[in-house]
Amino acid sequence: MANIKKSARPGSAAKMPDAAKPGGSAYYVRRGVPLYLFLLPAVAACLLFQYLPMFSNYIAFLDYNFNNGWFGLASPFAGLKNFQLFIANPAFWTMAGRTVVYSLCLLVFSFPASLLLALCLNEVRSEWFKRVTQTISYVPHFVSWVTVAGLFYMFLSTDRSGLVNNLLELFGYARKPYMQNANNFLPFLILSQIWKELGWGTIIYLAALSNIDPQLYEAAMVDGATRWQRCLRITLPSLMPTTSVLLIFALGRLFNNSFDQIFNMQNPLIRAKTDTLNIHMYYRGVVNQQYAYSAAVGLFQGLVSLILVLITNTMSKKISDTGVF
Repeated sequence: MANIKKSARPGSAAKMPDAAKPGGSAYYVRRGVPLYLFLLPAVAACLLFQYLPMFSNYIAFLDYNFNNGWFGLASPFAGLKNFQLFIANPAFWTMAGRTVVYSLCLLVFSFPASLLLALCLNEVRSEWFKRVTQTISYVPHFVSWVTVAGLFYMFLSTDRSGLVNNLLELFGYARKPYMQNANNFLPFLILSQIWKELGWGTIIYLAALSNIDPQLYEAAMVDGATRWQRCLRITLPSLMPTTSVLLIFALGRLFNNSFDQIFNMQNPLIRAKTDTLNIHMYYRGVVNQQYAYSAAVGLFQGLVSLILVLITNTMSKKISDTGVF
């Protein structure tokens, strides 16, 4: 019959577009739609709280007045005036040096602590002990710095609620105002940082340790390698990429340490000797309402942090062939 369509010959079926084939771009996009939906809130939060505020850096170049135009954006252009103000301020460089010193000390003492705890937990054979220890160690991460500072002030107080001074008094020592001594501020910052973030920092390391092939350890044991040799020859080299990436980000924060931690650990008696750039921006910008000056200092901090990340990333790629980008 003329109107009967001829059946297609074997092998003559319409060719599937490359994008729709398994392995094509459209195929993977459709298959990953649920994952993209889960990712959407995080991307929206990142855009809203990380990228959108970048446009406010424009006020660093203005003689800013909130009443001039919409949100003060009609304020007259001041060029680099605000940058010249803090560059010519000797106290600014004192606080900048103190910021770097605090960040370096926190990095030197707290960064290896998480790695050491992860290595120790990795060697524990009892699963329930490992889980309990890990849970106890990372719970302080969820405690606010307000509470942490309050605990330090309570335990180190000179009145009857001060546990440390009560114990010292039992052994015949005089009570000392530890929190009112600026020389004790940095050690307390280090102790509080380690106590609060020790367990949380081990999560990434433990995840990296779980990806190491167990056959490497088995082969090393057959060859007679001790536990210490297995750690040096297998574990640490396998953790090098993860450690390099975390170290790059940590070095990028050398010029921008934690505001919450320092602000809550301070008190009026030691503030003049413990102020950092973030505290300086808070008092100049929020308290004294010098928004343009504070924005200029913040922009300067951001540029220095960007340069540090680029330098450390380049050095890491040359030394260990590992980098963030």
